[in-house]
Amino acid sequence: MIEEITVIRMTDGESSEAVEEVVEEMPLALYVNGRWVQTAMISPSMIKEFVIGHLFAEKVVKACDEIESIQIEENIAKVLLKDPLGIVNLKKVVLSGCGGGSSFLDESKLPRINTEFTIDWRMASESMSRVLGSEIHRRTRGVHSVGLFNKEGEIVIADDIGRHNALDKVIGYAIGENIDFKETFVGVTGRISSDMVLKCVAVEIPIILSKGAVTSLAVEIGKITGMTIIGFVSQHGMRIYTGRIS
Repeated sequence: MIEEITVIRMTDGESSEAVEEVVEEMPLALYVNGRWVQTAMISPSMIKEFVIGHLFAEKVVKACDEIESIQIEENIAKVLLKDPLGIVNLKKVVLSGCGGGSSFLDESKLPRINTEFTIDWRMASESMSRVLGSEIHRRTRGVHSVGLFNKEGEIVIADDIGRHNALDKVIGYAIGENIDFKETFVGVTGRISSDMVLKCVAVEIPIILSKGAVTSLAVEIGKITGMTIIGFVSQHGMRIYTGRIS
């Protein structure tokens, strides 16, 4: 995840050679049923979790038994679905995230999240602090971090150069652990945009919070689906855009 490189550091007009830590980045070509789906620029960790989470969050699959196999070889991930036509009619939408990613999610077909799960302001603040405490984030300042939590505490935190990728990774991890998403929430280091909310809705995560801002379409989707969206979370306060906290 971290690589050391030699740089020229400038301080007060003076230059010197130094070693800096930078986050690694790699292309991952994703093939489903032999068809190229996309090439994602990701950080080289939790790759299988990313693939599984991406398939679920994009509604390519809805259950683990729809996946026949996943094969990862260096920069290529090959997924075989039991349904040979499972990827044929899906349409992509360009995302707002860095790198020009794409999504198969359809905003016109939004389900409601039916759960009574809530958190209080203290849990929101403490969880956000956990996400911001990621060592790789602290050392490089070059990744986004996403944490998945329940009322017992942290389930998993993932780091990636892309916030969408990091969210896919925690979703994929939780699926492997048979976690009930309706009793969880996520904290993210980046802004909450519509595509991040849609991924949560796809697996029925009812709450998303961030230290950063929220977009107007994210709020609109939150209202339609019953999702709780909280921005600008800190130790001193937060802004609740949709939903509620206890």
